[in-house]
Amino acid sequence: MQEQMVTVLIQEQIQQLQQQGLTAVAVLMGHEDWLEFSNQSEVSCTPFGSARLHQSALNNLQLIRVDETRYLQVVTAEQLAEYQCQCADHKDDVS
Repeated sequence: MQEQMVTVLIQEQIQQLQQQGLTAVAVLMGHEDWLEFSNQSEVSCTPFGSARLHQSALNNLQLIRVDETRYLQVVTAEQLAEYQCQCADHKDDVS
């Protein structure tokens, strides 16, 4: 991630969605970005079950870790549903 704090980038993305009249529901975050966010938010915990601990730092959005090294995107409910469908489709391809 750039020198900007992850929380600042999240806030900027939330504002962009709001300017478009959209509502953010979740933050998709890759491995490295999650580590940086975890350090910046000064919450020490394991990745498992950490979403509730981080919600205040994420404007009460759901934290979803994605299988990417670098990835940070604030999403709407529709975008989250699309992402979940893509994951389900990919799982079917692997089987």
